[in-house]
Amino acid sequence: MQPTLTDPALEYLLQCAGLTLTDAEKADLKTIHDGLTAMKARVRQPRGRMAELAHSYGFTPEDLT
Repeated sequence: MQPTLTDPALEYLLQCAGLTLTDAEKADLKTIHDGLTAMKARVRQPRGRMAELAHSYGFTPEDLT
């Protein structure tokens, strides 16, 4: 699967961030961009107390579904 981050878009983002990367670093960044986008979408979802098991006790059957 080819990355969806285009070269012009990457250059714009790097310029806005004030970063200077080598061609190899840019290529690596482009290969992980789609995975990072998917991860950000998962992290930004509402989560219940089951997301932090170490801080919760006494689960109900509803918590486990």
